[in-house]
Amino acid sequence: MEILKQMQKITKQTMSTREKQKDISVSEVFHLWNHLVQRYNVIHLTNFMEAFASDSDLKLIIALGKKTLGEHVSKLEKEMMAYGIPLPVRPPKQTQPTSNIEAITDRFIYRRVLRGIQTFLPTHMMAYIHSTSPDIRGLFLAFLIQELKLYDKFIEYGKIKSYIIMPPTYKSS
Repeated sequence: MEILKQMQKITKQTMSTREKQKDISVSEVFHLWNHLVQRYNVIHLTNFMEAFASDSDLKLIIALGKKTLGEHVSKLEKEMMAYGIPLPVRPPKQTQPTSNIEAITDRFIYRRVLRGIQTFLPTHMMAYIHSTSPDIRGLFLAFLIQELKLYDKFIEYGKIKSYIIMPPTYKSS
């Protein structure tokens, strides 16, 4: 099985962009492009909110999240360039807030990031489901697994900091 993978990898490296495009569906192109656009948007929003975070643990988590997002962007851009897919416009590298808005608290930032992770999980899953190329499917599967692990850790962090909205406990009579 490993020999087959190596042979496919060598074959793919020698293919022209036009030849590679025959191996990717329009759905996969859309999901690659959509993932990259969404990652760009999340990075832009994260850069904005990072300026308002005061909790040192939250700042560390945001920095780790930005690192992961950057890795995803690099992988997506590389894949898209290999297939000759036009890249969307990038947001600015840095976001400078003009004033310190007191309504933007660590709890607000946490809940916004949590909501972002929650809404992106189905995006990864749909991209995986719609992909027929094993390489593209593997990319989306890796993103999904990584996001699930981040989500799990982020939920536990939210519990520790009392940022998470906890439903009332159910007591049977």
